[in-house]
Amino acid sequence: MCSSKIPFLALAWAFTGAIAAVAEPPILTAPKKPFAFSGNGVASVDEKVWSAVVLASNLKKGDRPVAVAPELAPFVPKLSKFFGYDQFEVLGSATKIMDEKAERWLVPTKNFWVCARTTREAEGYRLKMEFFHDTRRLLEAEAMLGPKSPLFIRGPMHARGQIIVVFEVKP
Repeated sequence: MCSSKIPFLALAWAFTGAIAAVAEPPILTAPKKPFAFSGNGVASVDEKVWSAVVLASNLKKGDRPVAVAPELAPFVPKLSKFFGYDQFEVLGSATKIMDEKAERWLVPTKNFWVCARTTREAEGYRLKMEFFHDTRRLLEAEAMLGPKSPLFIRGPMHARGQIIVVFEVKP
C-alpha cells in the first residue's frame, strides 16, 4: 500500500515545484531609476555644482550653537533627521560649472578633495566622484544629482564629529 502512494507523492511534489517555478515573477532586466527628482527635472547649461564638507556633531551642555552657513541652512532639518546630529559646521565649500569635457577637482578644504566627472542627463547629472583625504582615497561612488535634490554622503569620523559631504545643483 505504501509503494503505490510514493509515485503519487513524487508526482504531486514535482507538480507543486513546477507551479512554483511558473508562479515566480519574471526577472526585470530594464534599469530602474533610483529616485525621482523634485523640481522641473531638466538640467540647465548655466547650472553649477556646489559641494561642501560639513562637520556634524551634537551640542554638549553649556556649549553655544555655531551659526549655520546660509548655503547649508535649508538642509539642516534633513541632515538632522538622516544623520542624528544637531550641530552642522561648513569646513569648506566649492562651486564649479560642470560639463562633460573634463573632470573637476572640487577642493572644499585643505585636506578633503573631491574629483567629479559628470554626464548631463535629462533629469540632471550622473556624478562619478572620488573623495580623498590628503592623498588617500576614501570613497568612489556614482550617483544622480538633480535640481532641488541634494546629495548627502556620510564620510569618516573626525575628532570633533562626523564628516558629511553635501552636493547640490545651483542655478
